[in-house]
Amino acid sequence: MTGQRIDLDPAAALTAARRLNLAGQALARERELSGGRIEQAGQDRPWGDDELGRAFAARYADSAVMLLLLWRDAAHRTVELSESIVTAVAATEHVDAAGQARFRQLTV
Repeated sequence: MTGQRIDLDPAAALTAARRLNLAGQALARERELSGGRIEQAGQDRPWGDDELGRAFAARYADSAVMLLLLWRDAAHRTVELSESIVTAVAATEHVDAAGQARFRQLTV
């Protein structure tokens, strides 16, 4: 933004949105792959079933659940953000076109 003017490069913004969408999808895929291994590790209980193992399991389960929820949420929000950028570009272009049309009507 320079002064009172906003300069938008729609092509660059849409390219960034596509890249962000791909990053969100990659994050989601990795969450499913690595997250599945984390979930499996919790089910396998390699730490045993003695008192120490149960104490570790309780902490592991809480941490793993939180990690997996946040990871999934981050992927979802990244994709949503990319979609919001596309929507914002379309809205900005629409407002710009409408403003140009009104200006042309005034100058005719």
